[in-house]
Amino acid sequence: MIRTTPLLLLIALGFAAEPEPVAPAPAAEPAVTPPPAEAPVTPAPVEAAVTPPPVETTAVPPPTPLAPRARTGGRVARVAGAAPTWDGRLRIGAGWDSNALLDSDPDTAQSKTSVYSGEAAVGWRPVADQTDYVKLTATIGQEQRPLLDDLDTTRLALSAAGASQGETLTTGGSISAARYWLEGDGAAAELRGGASLGWLRQDSADLLALELAAIHFDTGTDRPEGAEGLFDLGDADDRSGVLVAGSWRHWWQLGGGSRLEAGVRAGLFSANSEVESYQLAQPFIALRLRPAGWDINARAAVEGRAYDGSRVAGQDDESAVIGTLAASADRKLAGNLWAGATAGLSARDSSLNERDYERWQVGARLTWTFAAEE
Repeated sequence: MIRTTPLLLLIALGFAAEPEPVAPAPAAEPAVTPPPAEAPVTPAPVEAAVTPPPVETTAVPPPTPLAPRARTGGRVARVAGAAPTWDGRLRIGAGWDSNALLDSDPDTAQSKTSVYSGEAAVGWRPVADQTDYVKLTATIGQEQRPLLDDLDTTRLALSAAGASQGETLTTGGSISAARYWLEGDGAAAELRGGASLGWLRQDSADLLALELAAIHFDTGTDRPEGAEGLFDLGDADDRSGVLVAGSWRHWWQLGGGSRLEAGVRAGLFSANSEVESYQLAQPFIALRLRPAGWDINARAAVEGRAYDGSRVAGQDDESAVIGTLAASADRKLAGNLWAGATAGLSARDSSLNERDYERWQVGARLTWTFAAEE
């Protein structure tokens, strides 16, 4: 029997430290924006054995990012030229997930599945000039897993992000709210905010960011249905909690919109239950290449976690290492239409063997973008 109850909520927020493919940026998007090609690095508890943030991912196959995360520090780059007042994105994807349940024995758990996804997003920039930038974004997405329909996920998210460019420093901030449904029942919610400071130079930049997130998982016996779940969160289970984290990133401009990036992120997740609370440290490296008509991304990360409590009486507190590799390539076909492919590999090595897992994901996607002035 597949143990999906605890896993469903974790997958909803993408807490498996999985790679998040980066979508091709609209042509009119302000140049040099540095959000790394990183997975929702959302830390939230990885559920034992059968489980999988913000900031790990759902199936890479449908390369739709779990939630529109106006990630901390994401808009600390120079706003180059006039940006469009409106922009949007439509995307469909299909792929394969070798271990959607993040089980230590995926064959026994019947954890393999195909994945199909669709996503629509629209953005509005009330402010976008040479030095200041404000953008509001709304996103809705759906992911279907025919072999594991308990994991069919709907998500709705709203976000606001802004940045102000000084002579050498850029300050930025963001706030976002997201709600997730599993099979039509409210499953999880997230409220996230952040602030960033960037030092910009001709060919490189250093970015410091702080983030704070409140993460809510509905209990399995108290999930509001449909639209009721938009504002009615239901009771929080033991894995709900608050994340506080900071990060440093350095990136090197390679010309033509390409860059190499390296950084480290550290923080703590304080859950309602001690055994779900942990400290984390995550070094990572990412590469983005923008040859004519292409958007190519790759990222590698290793996250270490030290949990605060013992899951088994008489044993030491759990520790775990989660490694991820992710890559995506999108090719512009015509106009604003892009076709792409994604691939990801992840593995978890825990002091509790039943919480280990390996997972690979592949997928293809079509993305259409638009941008317009008022």
